[in-house]
Amino acid sequence: MSRVRPAIVLFVVLCGVFLVVSIMELRASARFGQLMLMARYLESATPVTRASVTSLAAWADGVVSDDYCRSDIVRAGLTVKLAELDQRNSFYDYDAWAAGLDATERYIRHAIGCTPTDGNFWLRLAMVRRAIAERPEEIAFLMQQSVNYAPAEQAVLSARFTVWNAASERTLEAARTALDTDLQTLLRYGDVRLIRRVVQKPGEVLLPRLRAAAASLPAERQAELSAAKITF
Repeated sequence: MSRVRPAIVLFVVLCGVFLVVSIMELRASARFGQLMLMARYLESATPVTRASVTSLAAWADGVVSDDYCRSDIVRAGLTVKLAELDQRNSFYDYDAWAAGLDATERYIRHAIGCTPTDGNFWLRLAMVRRAIAERPEEIAFLMQQSVNYAPAEQAVLSARFTVWNAASERTLEAARTALDTDLQTLLRYGDVRLIRRVVQKPGEVLLPRLRAAAASLPAERQAELSAAKITF
């Protein structure tokens, strides 16, 4: 009988813990349910109003202030924060744009703190930091982290080229290891449709590096790209 009682007590305690955790998860889902729904709308290109995006972007700040790290909530909040930032215009309202950048950077740093191995979070931080000021060594570090954690994830790889296409010569030189990795991954293993979409209009500074990477490909791969009418 004495052996049974501790087992029963442990079972009751574990049930209590699971119940508390479940309640907390339900509360989080209820609190940020609209945020996650908005993220799905944005990701599926469902029409939404500017006002609703702005409202929920402000609500997303609660993810940071209350230190939520649940992955689906954090990702949804980032989607909404980035969409809201895209709505701002530095020419017409610089102060609001700068405040939006600051808030988005705080959010992304929180996201990285929750999941430091997410290559997309590092990429988004690089984009925001570059919008504030393009510091080559800093951007190079952030882009390398993105490459380290998402070397071949198609959506992240494609998004990194938005940075490579617009980066200065100094930044591309500082980030040459990360850039060379991305170029080889894209050109050697990428689907031709992806390659065409990503580098259909390469930046002037990126173009010589792109051509050099293409020239180093095996003859079979060069022929495949040529047959798809992909030339640089």
